Amino acid sequence: MKYPRILFTLIASTALTACGSSTRLSPAGPSPLVVASCPELTELPDDTFGSTTAKLTEVGNQYRTCRAAALAGEKAP
Repeated sequence: MKYPRILFTLIASTALTACGSSTRLSPAGPSPLVVASCPELTELPDDTFGSTTAKLTEVGNQYRTCRAAALAGEKAP
C-alpha cells in the first residue's frame, strides 16, 4: 500500500510543477505601443460650446486609438 501513495505524490508534484512553469509573466509596465497611443489630455482652450465639442471628439478618437493599442496583443473572444 506504500507504492500508490508514492506514485500519487510523484504525479501530483510533476503536474503542479508543469502548471507553474508554463505561466508567462506579464511585463512590468504598459507596452510602448500603449504609451505612444495614449498621450496625456490637453486643457480646453476656452469655455465655448465649439471647444467642448471639439475636445469631446478628440478624446473619443484618442480613446479608440488607445484601446486598439492596449488590445493589440489580446485574442478576440
